[in-house]
Amino acid sequence: MFRTKLNQGGWFSFNSTPDEWETYYANRMFDYFFDRKKIQESFGHLDVNEELLITDNLNFSSVKGKKVLVIGGGPSSKDLSDEACSEYDYIFSCNHFFKAQSLKNKKVNLALIGDEVNLDSYELNSYLKNHNTILGFEHSGRRSTDELIRFKRRYGNCFVYLTRYFSRLGYVARACVLAKEMEASQVHFIGMDGFKTQDHHFERVKKPPTFNNEERFKNQMKIFYKYMLETYDPDSFKNLSDGHECSIYTGIMKELLSEKD
Repeated sequence: MFRTKLNQGGWFSFNSTPDEWETYYANRMFDYFFDRKKIQESFGHLDVNEELLITDNLNFSSVKGKKVLVIGGGPSSKDLSDEACSEYDYIFSCNHFFKAQSLKNKKVNLALIGDEVNLDSYELNSYLKNHNTILGFEHSGRRSTDELIRFKRRYGNCFVYLTRYFSRLGYVARACVLAKEMEASQVHFIGMDGFKTQDHHFERVKKPPTFNNEERFKNQMKIFYKYMLETYDPDSFKNLSDGHECSIYTGIMKELLSEKD
């Protein structure tokens, strides 16, 4: 359930308990992965609550009470229409979102960017110039504090964060958590499908990770659902991929809700 070592991944869903996160673990984790002085000089001070650590250089109050759609790179995202996207106030995404043909001319409001994305990529920077997308950066084993600061100097619309919830479900799940912490009234997501196929919406083909284990991923999805449903009812928090042929998570929320009845 919880992380055991700061420098190791694994099949956990949370970095710590809520109380531990707010009182010391968030700051401990931040200091392990970042240079605090440099980050605060560039990104501002750190706000910490029971679920989130985030720099205060950007204001996200406009998300409160709004509908957020999180778009992942799984193949189910290919079925998302422009009309469906227009029903949401904000669109969140992640990593190579800017490569998807369906998003090239659509504004993604916020994207979480990991190590695999080259910050000097012409394609990325061209998209940012056209759409001014807010970028979020979390801890990294490869990207240094200095690299983030260099990027921040030329593109100020970015922030640093850590979420208590983590898990191997990836950035789509953590983007949902961020929307929750920004007090969105509804959070729907699509394109978090597991690795039933190597077909990918952003990168065309993407191999599964070496640690791929379908049953463990399903168990982590169940924990994620429980966590999000503490805040949202099933109509306000929805997996738009449920029922898609490429999703390994179909039926899990329904099963979970039936257990509560």
